Amino acid sequence: MTFIEKNLPVEKLNPVAMAEGNAKKPVYQMHKWWARRLGSVFRMITLSTFSPESESETSIWRKFCEGADLQGKIILDPFMGGGTTVVEALRLSCKVVGIDVNPVAWFVTKKEIEPVDLAALDRAFHELEQTAGKRIQAYYRTTCPKGHEATVMYYFWVKVAECSNCGAQVKLFPNYELSRRDHTNICLCPNCLQVVETAGYDPHTRCHECGQIFDPRKGISGYGVFRCPECGKKQSILDAVKRKRSALDMELHALEGYCELCGDRFFKRVDEKDLENWKQAKAEFERQKEHLLFPRQKIPTEGRSDPRPVNHGYTHFWHMFNERQLLCLSILLEEIMKIPEQNIRELMLIAFSDCLDSNNMFCKYEIEWHKISLFFGLHAYHPIERPAENNVWGTVFGRGTFAKCFEKVRRAKAYCQAPYERLANWRGQRYSKRTGNERIEGRLVSNFGELERTDRSALLRCQSSEDLSFIPDQSVDAVITDPPYFDNVQYSELADFFYVWLRIALKNEYPWFENELSGHPAEIVKNDKLGKTTEFFAARLHRVFAECHRVLKDDGLLIFTFHHNKTWAWESITRLLLDAGFYIAATPVVRSEGKSGFHSSKGNIRYDCVLVCRKQPSPGIETNWANLKNLILEDAIMWTRRTLESGMPINEVDIFTIIMGKTAEYYTKAVTDGNSSSIAITLTGALEEMADLSSYVGASAEIERAKLSLSDANRLQQLRLFVTESQEKYGKA
Repeated sequence: MTFIEKNLPVEKLNPVAMAEGNAKKPVYQMHKWWARRLGSVFRMITLSTFSPESESETSIWRKFCEGADLQGKIILDPFMGGGTTVVEALRLSCKVVGIDVNPVAWFVTKKEIEPVDLAALDRAFHELEQTAGKRIQAYYRTTCPKGHEATVMYYFWVKVAECSNCGAQVKLFPNYELSRRDHTNICLCPNCLQVVETAGYDPHTRCHECGQIFDPRKGISGYGVFRCPECGKKQSILDAVKRKRSALDMELHALEGYCELCGDRFFKRVDEKDLENWKQAKAEFERQKEHLLFPRQKIPTEGRSDPRPVNHGYTHFWHMFNERQLLCLSILLEEIMKIPEQNIRELMLIAFSDCLDSNNMFCKYEIEWHKISLFFGLHAYHPIERPAENNVWGTVFGRGTFAKCFEKVRRAKAYCQAPYERLANWRGQRYSKRTGNERIEGRLVSNFGELERTDRSALLRCQSSEDLSFIPDQSVDAVITDPPYFDNVQYSELADFFYVWLRIALKNEYPWFENELSGHPAEIVKNDKLGKTTEFFAARLHRVFAECHRVLKDDGLLIFTFHHNKTWAWESITRLLLDAGFYIAATPVVRSEGKSGFHSSKGNIRYDCVLVCRKQPSPGIETNWANLKNLILEDAIMWTRRTLESGMPINEVDIFTIIMGKTAEYYTKAVTDGNSSSIAITLTGALEEMADLSSYVGASAEIERAKLSLSDANRLQQLRLFVTESQEKYGKA
């Protein structure tokens, strides 16, 4: 037995994981990937996988904080996604095989682990600054309120729809606020669009230019509808799009700039010079359009999970950008492609691709944070009525510009040369601690034989994991991964946004960038519109698990994180494991990748079950359902209590995940030990019966928490009464 089958130090790990969820490690900030798992969690999983049962929790934590060397161990991740397993395995000196069917995932992971000369990277950036940077900045010039030449940080646009009743051209402002900062509010006059500053929020703001009195927080659009200010008719924005038969027009009305002479940021209504600059950029785009480097692909509609942005009139990927953005992005991409050294060129491509997330017309300005939002802040294509146009190259301030994205890449590669963990001292204060002499870098190899012969090596493949024939039988020490969660994330549908741009530079370098789009028939997701039913998902995932069973050593572990709020998903994943020849040996519970749970919605699951699986048969366990049920409840209560003792909030949806994991664990142990005939319940029945016990488990865990103060006496009595009533209803735990 290994340490992870006995324990996981969640009391120390959960606070570290939550801090990382709020601020990812630099290497994982290089480029967007969806549902990316936490490096700290996968680091601990890897360490615990290769530590004996007899090792102490103190020793494991010391390795986590001070560094460790697992040289010689071979780890496979068949769903590497954003590369968390690959990065953490290399950091611990393992050899690793990483596979993903999506080219963007493959490319991001490749650049995370390839070493680079930081001085050479800096020189390349400064050269770009002198070529592309200067050309781009010419399109973002303005005049500050004091008459100095200044740089535009953000241009503010608003969509315009025609009223179906009176024909008025309606500006779809959801509100008229621009900024809330230091007790000063800045807003727009709905009548003349003048920028108005007030001391705090004033529901009766008066425009100093036209005299209009208005409430800055009351606009005319929201939740997909708008009200015509001329005739008062309410109507759907999508209906306006259908009448126009294309995306709605946009109007430029304001900007935020930065003046070096004043040393400050400012807002202003666009003037004639600003509008003329826009017209010139638009005209320049039209003159050069045929030769510019931007994607021409249509946004796919067949089998699309999310009808947006197509139903909002955006039929091609380039429609999601305005002409100035396309012109500047093309200038930048062209210069990047001239960089002679492949590794440096590709790292600049990563920064370029990452900056697309905040240089499109689906980004809004966050008025309280004073920066642009990222397009993929949500896992969806979400059109908005009031987009903000970023400065593609960037200024001293601002977010998501190419310069800022380059800084993220450089910070990531510096972190890889001296990785650290963010810990907390006994006072709860955060500090960073370097983990010995660890490094995150790997030598890329082309085949498994070379991997076995080469230290700190990585074999990355862009393909389906249903066929792992390039890996010999029983040659992998552990499979550590994060599989797709049925229909939770449509990876290729989202990744296409980046892929169509990366393809321009990479289609002649790598065969998996030759296709027009990133989608692949073998992508394992649930999408009924593409004919990828639950049965399709299960069959394909079974093939992957079966291949993992083949390549895994007999004493090796298959480990993956999982959570879901439906019993059918837990039943499906459990059956897949059983059919592939595994049983679940342990299910420790740990903080998931989301941001701080103190403000999470009720249905948001904040914890993962770590499913630790071994090859069948299991060593044997109680097979009487009544006794098995008690074991499940005792373990669920214990892990709920430990989660609470780690200082984390927990709700019934979280406890549901814990109970489902424990039920799957004990059930698979029971049915794979040769005595399944004595279990008088099906897997479906077991999961459904246990699903109703979240409140009971939560109350029982709170009772078990040590050091309840006298002020908790009344609460304790209520909990004990609830547990007694639950025992009478469900049976003794």
